[in-house]
Amino acid sequence: MNMPMPQGRQAWVIFLPGRGHQVVLGTAGTGKTTMALLRAEHLAAPTTDNHGRVLLVTYNNTLVTYLRYLQPESAQNITIETYGRFARGYLHSLGKMPAWNGIAGPADRRTWVEQAVKEVARNYQPSSFFLRDVGFFLDELEWISGMGIASLADYQKIPRRGRRRALSEGQKEAVWRILTVYRRLRTDAGRRYDWYDLASSVRSALAQDTRPRRYRHIVMDEGQDLSPEAIRSLVEAVDSQGSVTFFGDYHQMIYGQGMSWRSCGLNVQRVERFADNYRNTAEIARLAIAMSRMPHMAGDPEDLVEPHEPRAAGTRPTLVQCRDEAQEMEIIRAQAVDYARNGTVAVLARTWADARRVCQGLAVHRLHPDLNRWNAAPGIYCGAYHSAKGLEFDAVLMPFCGVTHMPHPDTVTALGEDDAATREGRLLYVSITRARTDLLLTYSGTVTPLLPTDDALYAKVTP
Repeated sequence: MNMPMPQGRQAWVIFLPGRGHQVVLGTAGTGKTTMALLRAEHLAAPTTDNHGRVLLVTYNNTLVTYLRYLQPESAQNITIETYGRFARGYLHSLGKMPAWNGIAGPADRRTWVEQAVKEVARNYQPSSFFLRDVGFFLDELEWISGMGIASLADYQKIPRRGRRRALSEGQKEAVWRILTVYRRLRTDAGRRYDWYDLASSVRSALAQDTRPRRYRHIVMDEGQDLSPEAIRSLVEAVDSQGSVTFFGDYHQMIYGQGMSWRSCGLNVQRVERFADNYRNTAEIARLAIAMSRMPHMAGDPEDLVEPHEPRAAGTRPTLVQCRDEAQEMEIIRAQAVDYARNGTVAVLARTWADARRVCQGLAVHRLHPDLNRWNAAPGIYCGAYHSAKGLEFDAVLMPFCGVTHMPHPDTVTALGEDDAATREGRLLYVSITRARTDLLLTYSGTVTPLLPTDDALYAKVTP
């Protein structure tokens, strides 16, 4: 695969200094992944001043597969992997990672948190707080770990960006007790870590590690999805004479940390900002721009980059009101087969189970962590919204864009309507902006309130 060519000011970013910290913020379609890959190649090239081994790190396994596909065979000294793989490998190099079952999986974590909530609740008067969905507590413990919060006193002081309704001091104390009990239950079961507190363990190990750093340069793609603690650990993992480059888009932040890169250990004098959309047609971009201006998409105005409308024209996104979900699936399947004759098409749903249900009977590539080879030939890709981060397709088909699916009921139950709208709205934005030229959305019942209501943005169809 040939490396993509830089456009406009992208070349400027590729050749930023090879020492210190760099931050590049850009909206969807501005070529952040292209710039990240080209910058990694530049920093690793023997002809570059201060060249050396490069880690190109991101959150998503599917994006790692895509980046490896784009990487030319001639590229040397570049490692492309997820943060989880980096952290696990580093701890293993120190003898701190068990060969098997060292990291708690989602099912065990949920079980132990449920047990911890019940145990802590017995020490309180009956309260509806402890009757909240376990998803709420899982999310809060993830946030604590991702922030690197090490004490109740710090937890009480640090504002919870990313959650609109703050917890009281008493509720925070209860959450901290739940966290303590959860960690005890996890340790008793022989699990030293979970995926969310790996970063703090990496930082602790790095502070005692006198070995030369493995990487001279670290490049983060889709950095907004890494927790602040993960970013801090990467800053500390790089050679002191090397560089860290952060590429991100806070409109696409989907993992809920709600924290700016400014609090993540990056020392930056200037931020490079990109707003020119090279991926989407003007019509698709107009929908994305309208979404970015909706109240639930609000964030730190210094981090959000307002997209510019591209010049390439196309057709308006199609919004199809169906009589039921069966008709939605019928339309999506037929359109997927049709689009796949001449290009790449992604069928994206809020959950993997829904995507699999829609794609049943079709020959598809699964956008799943076990996808180990990228195929750019015409065909159908099938996956959840999360798995499409950083990718692009000629066409994107999105079923179940009604109120019963978006925002997802489990997210609403766990986080409440306001916070769910923020999380789910950004997920929807991610998926819509994967489409180069064609976008089809279907719903039955009432359309999701996470989409703009301006009729001029869509070609509306009722079969």
